[in-house]
Formats: sequence, C-alpha cells, structure tokens
Amino acid sequence: MKMLPNYALYVIVPFITFVILMFSFGLYAQSANAAQYAYVDAAGDVKSITANDWRTAIATAPNIHRNSGVMLLSTASDYEIIGDKVIVK
Repeated sequence: MKMLPNYALYVIVPFITFVILMFSFGLYAQSANAAQYAYVDAAGDVKSITANDWRTAIATAPNIHRNSGVMLLSTASDYEIIGDKVIVK
C-alpha cells in the first residue's frame, strides 16, 4: 500500500474534513441561498443587491430610500427594471 505524501496529510485531508463539517452543520446551505433584490436608492434609481433574505437586503442596501422596500428578482423580466428612474419625494 502506497503512503500519502505529506502535503496530502496537511492540506487535502483537513480540507475534506472542513467540507464535511460545513455540510453537516448546514453552513453551506445558508450561503447558497443568496438572491438578487431590487430597491430604490435616495436619488430614485432602481438598483440591485445580493443578499440571503429580504431583511438583509434592506439592511445592507447602500443609500436606500427611506420609503423603499425590496423586490426579489426571480425572472428575466424582473431584471429589466434595474437602472430605471423613479420619482421620489
């Protein structure tokens, strides 16, 4: 039986162990939920942001208008609104 080289023991085995732990604790699934959301910024421009959920999208959207919410972008036609202008007061 052939022995593994040292780099396999110190790099590959810990990496595989880490990946197995990520899946077992569900950490991979949480980061895989990211989606695109549209929002209106203070200047009235429709922009997009990537976030895991709508709460995070609202909390992290740069320069979001005080009355803006977010819209999940799920179809190709949804993406057509990005870059549009909205009248804001």
